[in-house]
Amino acid sequence: MTVTALRRGPAARARAPRTQAQRRDETRAALLDAAVASLVAGGFARTTTLEVQRRAGVSRGALLHHFPSKAELLVATIAHLAEMRGRDLRQRAASLPTGPARIEAVLDLLWECFAGPLFQVSLELRAAARTDAELRAPLVSAERAVHERILHQAAALFGAEVAGRPGFAAAMDLTLHLMMGAAMTTLTHSDEPRVATRIHQWKTLFPTLLEKIP
Repeated sequence: MTVTALRRGPAARARAPRTQAQRRDETRAALLDAAVASLVAGGFARTTTLEVQRRAGVSRGALLHHFPSKAELLVATIAHLAEMRGRDLRQRAASLPTGPARIEAVLDLLWECFAGPLFQVSLELRAAARTDAELRAPLVSAERAVHERILHQAAALFGAEVAGRPGFAAAMDLTLHLMMGAAMTTLTHSDEPRVATRIHQWKTLFPTLLEKIP
């Protein structure tokens, strides 16, 4: 090690130049974060590749290198949204109670995933895919992967004792369908009190379904 390096100290020596792979990952993450921000702020219609490029602060070539088309960008954004939701769930898992109260707490956490703007973004993408063949095919595949990820994360949050019940898979499938429908009702009808009542009712039914649905 040189005398200059010693004088700089360990903090300076730790700041090694980023590798090409690190720069590539950072650019991709910046583009996906920019796409999410654009979709939340302006919706699907106003989210163009130029707008995402502007928000991310990258060159046109960098955007096209990672995402040659808008459809590929938006499909990747779906997975990115799922990862964001999953990361939040993992961070909050440590504060979940134990015992019977855990079921209600986990269902509350799952409902938060559907009640916020990130789920509204995914709804817009689904609606756009109805008439956009380029978007529809990869979106179907991405949504299946996201669904499986949510089920896996939910099983981890509930714990082995609940996830091992015979009706758990069916109860979770019903839960996700209910919450998606409730979220759409809230969005289109602004009927939060009625939706809140239905979610509360579902939390009381969920434990009984664990044993009764094969």
